[in-house]
Amino acid sequence: MLGKTHQFVMILTGSFLLWGCGGGGNSVASGGSGNAGETPTQGLAGTWSGTDSGTGLAINGIIDESGNFNFVRADGVQYVGTATATSDSISANFDGYEPVGQTFSDGSTYGSGSISGSLSLRTSMQLTDQFTTSKSSSTSGSVSLTFNNWSYVGVGGASLATVSGNYTDQSSGDVVSITSAGDVTWQDATTGCVGNGTITVTDTNNSVYHVQFSYESCQGQYASLNGGQFTGLAALNTSASPMQAIVAVTGQAAGQPMYALSFVLNRN
Repeated sequence: MLGKTHQFVMILTGSFLLWGCGGGGNSVASGGSGNAGETPTQGLAGTWSGTDSGTGLAINGIIDESGNFNFVRADGVQYVGTATATSDSISANFDGYEPVGQTFSDGSTYGSGSISGSLSLRTSMQLTDQFTTSKSSSTSGSVSLTFNNWSYVGVGGASLATVSGNYTDQSSGDVVSITSAGDVTWQDATTGCVGNGTITVTDTNNSVYHVQFSYESCQGQYASLNGGQFTGLAALNTSASPMQAIVAVTGQAAGQPMYALSFVLNRN
């Protein structure tokens, strides 16, 4: 799931734009907003797609039922935080990280920011954002996001049995195995990296999963990833052909910067 560092962003951009595909477009999902007994934050859960006005790049992300989110821009930059919501508004503080081997224009690899704006649950968000890198470069802009209705699957729709199987990473060609117990394993023939981790269901109503893994046995320039612990979110698009698992994580090895990684995995 690592791929070659110098190719990472180029390959990611081509794969990443597939996030919003499948499942009948971006109309309001079955169940819609305001489900009985559901909090506004639970109504955020699923995947969202849109455009970053400052760069013109696509931005896509995953939110779980507690408001935890991983959003990834098409150049690989990832934004991670926890949102709070009412029935018509959303706000959050977040951290932003570059992918492995990349930096922001000022040479930094991370920063922090905030978002706020209007919300229509399982339909759309209109957000303003502010971001400052660790070297004090600041930007601001707006983001328009639309809910992907394939990610709301209804009661009992998400499970380890559903997500288990073998997948091929669009970037590296690695085969990733997910067992019915939620164990995740793979090996990259080019880098030597071995990945081991777990995937767990967050809420059976939404096709969103928690994922964590570590790297071992990486060789050469990739040895700095050995021992690295990565955590984040995954979403399973059962409407895509082939079925796709979408993964967005951040993490680091001892003595290394925090990095962002994201993958699109095609079900074999």
